[in-house]
Amino acid sequence: MGRLTRVSLAAAVIVAGAIAGSVAGRSQDTAGTTSADHFLTQYTELLRLVLDNSPRPLKADDAVYSSLDGMLSVLDPHTNFFPPEAFNSMRERQEGSFHGIGVIISIRGGRVTVITPIEGTPAARLGLRAGDIIEAIDGEPTEGLDLDDVAKRLRGPEGTTVKVTISRPGLAEPLEMSIQRARVPSDSVRYAFLIGKDTAYIRVSDFTRTTGDEFTSALERLRKEGATRLLLDLRDNPGGIVDSAVQVASAVLQPGQQVFSTRGRTADSFQDYRAARNGPHFTGPVIVLANRGSASASEIVSGAIQDHDRGLIVGERTFGKGVVQTVYPVQDAGLALTTAKYYTPSGRCIQRDYDSFFTYLHPVETGGEEAEATPTPAPGPVYFTDSGRKVYGGGGIVPDEVVAQGEYSERVARLLGNSAFFHFAVSYLADKPDKAAAAKDFTAGDDALARFKAMVVEKKWLPEKEIDAALADATDRRDIQVGLRSEVMSAAVSLTAGYEASTAVDTQLQAALKMFDEAARLYARVHNGAEQQSADAGH
Repeated sequence: MGRLTRVSLAAAVIVAGAIAGSVAGRSQDTAGTTSADHFLTQYTELLRLVLDNSPRPLKADDAVYSSLDGMLSVLDPHTNFFPPEAFNSMRERQEGSFHGIGVIISIRGGRVTVITPIEGTPAARLGLRAGDIIEAIDGEPTEGLDLDDVAKRLRGPEGTTVKVTISRPGLAEPLEMSIQRARVPSDSVRYAFLIGKDTAYIRVSDFTRTTGDEFTSALERLRKEGATRLLLDLRDNPGGIVDSAVQVASAVLQPGQQVFSTRGRTADSFQDYRAARNGPHFTGPVIVLANRGSASASEIVSGAIQDHDRGLIVGERTFGKGVVQTVYPVQDAGLALTTAKYYTPSGRCIQRDYDSFFTYLHPVETGGEEAEATPTPAPGPVYFTDSGRKVYGGGGIVPDEVVAQGEYSERVARLLGNSAFFHFAVSYLADKPDKAAAAKDFTAGDDALARFKAMVVEKKWLPEKEIDAALADATDRRDIQVGLRSEVMSAAVSLTAGYEASTAVDTQLQAALKMFDEAARLYARVHNGAEQQSADAGH
């Protein structure tokens, strides 16, 4: 959050993309089938030769899957083959749930650590809590395992049991728990709360099948709590299912307004997607937060809001992925094939050039594109919004207000890298009988900072001279105070409470909060103009 250095999520964008709303069935025979059959015969012979004569043993699936990657590389960066395990994971993500015990974990100090149990899951009901270290799963030590390996072991069929051995501050011996796996919701609306009295803040991490319902439910709840403005955070959202993106856009656009359209090689690739005419329609001013990690389906939402002058885009230029994939099941695996380009309501395609795959993944690092903080529009054809404002195709969504994300100082970054704030929070809360109450009362004043400094020096996260310098620096001191409160709230209250505390140092978010008056004026000008035209037509 806040001053964190932005890490490129291009690889995640390649995998996520914008997926057509429904999984496609098997394609019918085409004119090219006969030619393909000839090459398949040749391919089968080559595969047999490789498997029989390679200098080391080679599994058939490894050889075939690698060859598929090579075949698809001639198309585009977003067409991907998913082997069975990856295909199941992708479908799991799209469905918005999985089966497991219900914990968010991370590697802290080289050990698998519980960040928080998910409310209402088996882990929460059995009392797992932030700071618990998972020492073993079904008797097998977790030392040396990465998070993917740990997640695979914790997940499994609903109703099955997994034994988890944990160590916890204050316990003399490790504690073994038998936990029955259950359905765990994987919410894409991670955070939704009021900022001040009237601003609904909703962060959407990706677009799954449940995103539309999650978003409209959160927006309606916050509206009832007093929200008259919406801050929609799509930063680092790599995309997902386009039908869900349409649902989100429908909640803020006028009924029947175009969200986007698609055009491709086949007749059924020409589609027009419009905002729903029924359901909730939020009418207050809207601001969207976006950055380089915002791609595909999140760019669809951003582009529609910008083209219709429904709100302002604040942050950094988005990734620039303007193609849509259709998922074809292939036995127990799957193919995500690019079948169309999508176009925003003004007619622009924001897809970046991908002649160079490396430059496509790392546009800033390789100099393939100017830094996002530069307000110069992306090169490309000019299009116009409903009110006549210029927008540009071919290079992502250029924000209306460019605001670079801040960075932590090297000292604070090293504290974060050592999970110093998290470890302090666990230590601080260890002896508190009512942890939630203690967290809500916590302030990072002089006493807390002195205790934190002592821990930093003892653990050798920073030399004493450097932590003293950090506490003497106004910006570093503020970042440390916010970091401490955020982790204490996350550990004892909820991740949402901790995240809400961290927004105090989010430079893009804080800048966006100052722009709602401008967003309201823009929307009023376009909306009132449309009503006048309708009235004139009626006469």
